Amino acid sequence: MKFRSERDILVEALSAASRVVATRFVGASSGILLTLTGNQLVVTGTDLDITIRTTVDVIGHEDGSTVVPARLIVDAVRSLEAGAVTVASGDENVEISLGRAKFSLRTFSVPDYPNLPPLTGVPTSIPALDLIQGLNQVVRAAASDDARPLLTGVLFTTEDGTLRLIATDSYRLAVRDVPGVKGLGGSQDLLVPARALQELQRAAASLSSDAEIGVTITDAEICFVVDTTTIASRLIDGNYPSVLQLIPASYPNQLRIAKDTLLTSLRRAKLLAKDSTSSVRLTMKDKNVEVRTQSHDAGDVEDNVDADYNGEEITIAFNPSFLIDGIEAVPGDEVMLEVSDSVRPAMVHGVDDSRFRYLLMPVRVQ
Repeated sequence: MKFRSERDILVEALSAASRVVATRFVGASSGILLTLTGNQLVVTGTDLDITIRTTVDVIGHEDGSTVVPARLIVDAVRSLEAGAVTVASGDENVEISLGRAKFSLRTFSVPDYPNLPPLTGVPTSIPALDLIQGLNQVVRAAASDDARPLLTGVLFTTEDGTLRLIATDSYRLAVRDVPGVKGLGGSQDLLVPARALQELQRAAASLSSDAEIGVTITDAEICFVVDTTTIASRLIDGNYPSVLQLIPASYPNQLRIAKDTLLTSLRRAKLLAKDSTSSVRLTMKDKNVEVRTQSHDAGDVEDNVDADYNGEEITIAFNPSFLIDGIEAVPGDEVMLEVSDSVRPAMVHGVDDSRFRYLLMPVRVQ
């Protein structure tokens, strides 16, 4: 196999594939599969749960396949100067060169690479903008702890014929209705790993506003097609917890505040919240909210932000990172923070847009 490719284009494809290659793997399973046919190079990476394939236009000289160490080839190509990189594989190594610089890397046997059967199913397409906006709001609330595998996924369910996205890590809950997209699984709920959806977000970041994303679903897998990149993932098997019942019907206390102003204050307060036990306290009053963080080691920070508040004076504390995540995801220039008291979950949402809701557990403070 031999081809030439612009360095930046090749690095992007290799990086996407390498992100899903499990570090626990050894041998060919720890590599990236490069397959050249004519002037098209297919770059494949997998951990057997998630598979990413990207097709890159190159100048092909000799068709073939090779399996290269994932992290090493990414670092090697990235270290080269900008320009056309030449990649040529032999029986046991691959040479990567540009100018006077040349790497010679050991390769793995192609037959030893995991067998990845093609995904079968009826393809459909959905508006990319609506789906990605929803994922940008919801994926952040999924758990990253593999000890709770169900919570590491995002639930794709159907409400009134349209798609609803749900994610929770048990400390916060994000719900987004996507009116522009029909339910993908019909009456069947789909639990998609958040890791796969993060790769989908990356792949779709540069799509135009009218682009579409291809979707194919089987009993065990889901596949997204974004331009020249395919992201296939196993679905998580299990019954997602009934989390929507945690959302109260109404709240007696409501804070309406400028989004950017509150975010600036919270980020300032977070500077002193250096560990997982630190919190930011909000004291909500008639015309303002006091934002404060105390640290026994570092000191304290206090701010006062103008706001419209309807309710009794309350002090409530949150994990600052979780609160910032929720506020950042709210569309528009203003945000609503609704609370019942200092111990029950609070709700974050937009002033005139209820499609996104973010429920957050407060932190108990002494």
